[in-house]
Amino acid sequence: MDADQPVMREVIVAFNETEASVKKADLDALMRFYATDYNYHGLKRPDVRRVWEEVFLHYRDISSSHVFTELKLVQANGVRKAYVTCTGGLQGTEKQTGKPITIDSWAREVHYLVKEGGAWRFLGNAGGTSPSTAPASAPHHPLF
Repeated sequence: MDADQPVMREVIVAFNETEASVKKADLDALMRFYATDYNYHGLKRPDVRRVWEEVFLHYRDISSSHVFTELKLVQANGVRKAYVTCTGGLQGTEKQTGKPITIDSWAREVHYLVKEGGAWRFLGNAGGTSPSTAPASAPHHPLF
């Protein structure tokens, strides 16, 4: 994995910048993490923006955790892609009740990233449900 360490550092920087945006509830900065062609089970960038708007509306003190366990790099048609296996979660406090809550969590999810505009951007998650599964019934982790 030594040859992949510079890429892993770049990926970690991207996630750290995203985490800073989440903590500040800075939606515009956060959306820069999502690739232009982001697609996760039919959810596109505008859909994810709407989900984040709802998260920021209902929760405060939001933070995330990410434990990366595997990195696979792919180069196809001049485009650099990375598959990063991650376990983590998104936590916050409900504004209405003041109770801490897990907003989202994932285990061994494979985040799919693409090098875009000189930085790693979130393109979606690899694998998941079959194409015939309706998005409303799929286990969604569009936030990370």
